[in-house]
Amino acid sequence: MRALLLVLFAGFDLAASAQANRADYTGHTNRTNPPAKLKLLSAHPREVIGPEHPDVILSRNFSGFETGQVIKMDGTYHMFVNEMFVRPFRDLRISYWTSKDALNWERRATIRESIPGRSPYNPRSEVWVTGVEFNEDENAWNIFYVAYRAGDETKGEIARSDYSGRIWRAKSVISGIKGIAGPYADMGIVLQPGEHSQAWEGQQAVASFNPYKVGDTWYAFYDGHNYIPQGGWPTGMARAEKLEGPWTRMPEDFNPLPIVDEFMENTVITQLKNGKYLAVFDSFGDREIGYSLSEDGLNWSKETRIKVQFEDRAWAKDGNHSLRTPLCAIEEDDGTFTVIYTGLMDRREEAFYAVGKCTLAWE
Repeated sequence: MRALLLVLFAGFDLAASAQANRADYTGHTNRTNPPAKLKLLSAHPREVIGPEHPDVILSRNFSGFETGQVIKMDGTYHMFVNEMFVRPFRDLRISYWTSKDALNWERRATIRESIPGRSPYNPRSEVWVTGVEFNEDENAWNIFYVAYRAGDETKGEIARSDYSGRIWRAKSVISGIKGIAGPYADMGIVLQPGEHSQAWEGQQAVASFNPYKVGDTWYAFYDGHNYIPQGGWPTGMARAEKLEGPWTRMPEDFNPLPIVDEFMENTVITQLKNGKYLAVFDSFGDREIGYSLSEDGLNWSKETRIKVQFEDRAWAKDGNHSLRTPLCAIEEDDGTFTVIYTGLMDRREEAFYAVGKCTLAWE
């Protein structure tokens, strides 16, 4: 498969820069030129998984989908995604779907479910899958998901909000690349609130976790948010020598990342075929997602927003943040990018967050 031969950043030595940042974490640099831009090449005019999909009906998914990751392997798209099976953003399970064309999807399995009874004492009131990677050291697939408890009003917390996110790692029971469908066994928590938490992380953190590899080192974006007083939604990075950990936060002179001014969540990172890195994420905007580019996987460009639906063929509601989270930006053989994302459907009285598809390309 041929990569696009684009120079996203000039005058920058990848190996030396990455090694320098790993060694002393001197913070973010301004050594990059403006990055290349993506454009919307095509967009499927309807949702590809909506409330009428037979597997949605059979699985009794009443509110739709939000967050997850799609990967492509041997011509098949594999999607790990959260199903909001009763109330939006409250009743959660992680499911596994596959497709040959990213348009026609089949539900294969339920991977995890939240524990009923949302409360401050239930640390798995919600479960949100955010990362999928093959771990060569274990010869097994790893999924990473966030588990929250509810707020405790007796302690001044907001009962309906998510608190004390913990990142769980689960490993496929069946060894090898073909074990992606699971089942998965929990291996433990890789990042959580504690003595090493940083001030910017707030009361929700740790929220979201998506690992990617730079050389021999693993990195991951992770999110935070403070409810009282109300804050923004910053994102920082953690690192590890092995995918299974131990994971440590990058220093506070590095975190949080200066990619956005207010909001980014649920980042999915892809290493491009030319060696650079592309991050796509949930962003404020009207039928838009955000993206950022990096030469070395450590220093990232400022956010660029891109629409993933054409105005005259849009199925998601308009307005700020009706379109939700990109689950991938898969670089295809022809150099285009397949993007699968979630969004709040228009034309419905009851809220349903459907799955959509579009194709992006370099300008």
